[in-house]
Amino acid sequence: MSIEVLAADERGSENVQRWAASGLPVPPSWRISREAVLALDTAALVRELRGLPRMFNGQRYWVLHQGAMNEGSQRESLVNLDSDEALAAALSSLFRRADPPRQVVVQALPRQCAAGVLFTRHPLRQDLSHMVVEGVTDGDDRRQRLIFDDHGHLVYRSDSDAALDDLVGAPRLLALAEQLRRRFERPQAGEWIFDGDTLWLLQTLPVGSLPVPKEVWTRRAAPALFNQALTPLWYTLAGRWLKTEFWAPLAARRGWADLARVEPYRRQQSHLYTNSEFFRRLQDRHPGVADKVPPAWQPLETVGEGEAPAPPPGALSRARTGWELARIERRLRRWRPPALDRERAWRALMGLDRLGERLARQDGALSYLTVPDGLARQGGPVPLAWLLGDREKAVLEAVLAGDETIIDASDLRPGADPVHAPLCEKPAQRSSLRAARRSLDAAAGEAPPEAVAPLLAQWRHARDLRFLLGARLRALLLQLAAVLVQEKLLAHRDDVFFLYFDELWELWVERRIPGSAAGEVLGQRKVRYLEDAHAGAPDWKMDRIGFGFGGGGRPSPVLRGTGLVPGRVTGPLRRLCSAWALNRLQPGDIVVVDQVDPSWVPWLAQAGALVIAGRDPLNAAAGLARACAIPAVWGVSDIMHSVVDGQGAQVDGDLGELTVNSEQ
Repeated sequence: MSIEVLAADERGSENVQRWAASGLPVPPSWRISREAVLALDTAALVRELRGLPRMFNGQRYWVLHQGAMNEGSQRESLVNLDSDEALAAALSSLFRRADPPRQVVVQALPRQCAAGVLFTRHPLRQDLSHMVVEGVTDGDDRRQRLIFDDHGHLVYRSDSDAALDDLVGAPRLLALAEQLRRRFERPQAGEWIFDGDTLWLLQTLPVGSLPVPKEVWTRRAAPALFNQALTPLWYTLAGRWLKTEFWAPLAARRGWADLARVEPYRRQQSHLYTNSEFFRRLQDRHPGVADKVPPAWQPLETVGEGEAPAPPPGALSRARTGWELARIERRLRRWRPPALDRERAWRALMGLDRLGERLARQDGALSYLTVPDGLARQGGPVPLAWLLGDREKAVLEAVLAGDETIIDASDLRPGADPVHAPLCEKPAQRSSLRAARRSLDAAAGEAPPEAVAPLLAQWRHARDLRFLLGARLRALLLQLAAVLVQEKLLAHRDDVFFLYFDELWELWVERRIPGSAAGEVLGQRKVRYLEDAHAGAPDWKMDRIGFGFGGGGRPSPVLRGTGLVPGRVTGPLRRLCSAWALNRLQPGDIVVVDQVDPSWVPWLAQAGALVIAGRDPLNAAAGLARACAIPAVWGVSDIMHSVVDGQGAQVDGDLGELTVNSEQ
């Protein structure tokens, strides 16, 4: 009789041969046929097994692959056998039963110190690319869990005296995960054991609980454009501008005929979601869109093999963009509210609408394509000086210096949506804008690549114009609303922001209240808008299921990230989902943020510490933390959905940790 050694072979008939050929740490393996086992009695079979090479100093045990666990399953049933006698008995029993297999695979392994399963992608959350490891250590049957983010940082581990990551070592687990990712296209669940020296792979199979979603909508498409709740009127204006002037021409140029009539945006829970199918089509040419599609839609490499990355805009293209932005700015600067004439006022609104369309062409390209592409390999936050416009800089410096006069006179608005009032109108947010008494180094941070610098200047210019356009619209809309209130078509001037565009047309042109905009309906819209603005919304909608739901209220273990600015701070947590929560900030709060508008920087300067969900180099909160030496942690992926306002916590910027008290 012979027991066949399964050597590494890319074309081998057994999985273990192909895995070993690709460099995976597969234990020594043999194939044993039914005929060979039945030809020997138990004692002779034991002698044959004992005659195999004496590996692992005689302290080995056997793993017997019994075949598929269930019909149609790719997972095999593995049996651990602690001696040659036990393996011989198991083989004899297996091959003598009814309908036996023709052959089986056995593996020799050393005595284990730990064993478990490694998932190369989170098995339950389609919105996270986190690696999850579950396992037990020798002598302890309590299951432990480790979670690593897509940068390889440990973001969670179970409490245990014999911690799995200390025993096995995070580098070994990360190395195995990287091997599995490179070897397989689908996410894998690899069963492993650790002998105190080597991490061995027993078997691996695709994660069956991760189907590829057919429809995906993301709220994280362009933080500079839609980073908070927005009113119905701003949605119908800004969403239409980008749809008709940016996405439709882009789809036509790229030949996406099937997307010609597909909506790029939809508003849900007062937040604007973008159809990720558009970003999916852009992946091969634009590496900056990688985080705008779910992990299941991302290629193994950031840039696909089909096409080369799109080159950055040349000097001529940048000059055309600059020229167009300058033209739009001149028109907006010269704009003045019209006389109170119904036709002239509507024409003025249409004039601003056309400027919005022209701005959207440039703003879309800068915010979705060229700037993200240029910063795709940026490791740290861009210096604050590259992110702030003149208004933000002036108010930030006034807050740091305690100059109330400049703050009171400022026309800074905490959002482009016309519903947001400037500071000079004394909105509720003005009362929480207090002196921070910090020093400022606006150049602190990681300088962007040289080719990106002119693009960032244009991105900042386009953003300033978007805010200026919102201010012009605010002035005009309030003028229209005053007339509508006088005519008893609206109850309050602010109601105008909660109309959809066609409802505003019906009120203004036809002087009648549409059924969809009755007073009770507008009241409900306002309440829902404010609730959504404070609670947040799911980051993703995949096949109608929300992932990453905002609002806190449930504890989550993912409370680790990467230290951004060193220092330890203890204080109450304050989740910040929109500008409407700025008036609740108190000096010394630990402010938890995700997408941040640069206009919020003067308020954030009084934070005791900052905890940031992502690692966007354009995140103004990260830039501010570096510029003002505010202790900060970023890359805490699930933080917005893991804490509750008012909870006590401690931030450790050195370790990149947030420790939350159990009591509120």
